[in-house]
Amino acid sequence: MHRKLFVLLALHLMSLSASASQLVRLDVDKQADVYVISVEMLVDAPADNVHAVLTDYANQGRLNASITSSKIIGNARDGTIRVRTRMENCILFFCRNLQIVEDVVEDEQGRILRSVLPESSGLRYGRASWELLSSGDRTRVIHHAQLERDFRIPSWISAILIGTLRREILESFRSLDCLARRQCADCSERVDAGNRDYPASNV
Repeated sequence: MHRKLFVLLALHLMSLSASASQLVRLDVDKQADVYVISVEMLVDAPADNVHAVLTDYANQGRLNASITSSKIIGNARDGTIRVRTRMENCILFFCRNLQIVEDVVEDEQGRILRSVLPESSGLRYGRASWELLSSGDRTRVIHHAQLERDFRIPSWISAILIGTLRREILESFRSLDCLARRQCADCSERVDAGNRDYPASNV
């Protein structure tokens, strides 16, 4: 009897692992003053669910705890949406409140494209794209971004910033996975209870 229960439990755990979301790649690099981000993740949820989370612009704080508010402040006839996001970022004792205003549009291929308006933002430059590739009940999410800050920070803090960005991006993708699967209300339980099912070599 105990052996049978053990086998059933093992099969159950294997089935959970087979359907688990996976972080395929996470790269953060700094080229001159521009931070270059590349992420690929396989989410165990339909593309429509993932799209709904990414385009819920009034609730972007659910994706990243650093976001204190987000709001749609404009709509254009060509489908462009203007979004204002306010964030608070801290690295050790160095904290800064940051406002980012972006124009968001979806292109013919269904990619979500975000462009920072430097005159209204704390960034000198910013571009980002989200591509969602449906694979049955799963979705491959490919994200690229380039960011250049509009303020100076000490060089030793700049070196730490790359690690901070990696952690925040990973946290955002865990939240995306959690929300898209609609299996937890507050996202306190992240993808497979943290890093354990994410390839360590890619994080």
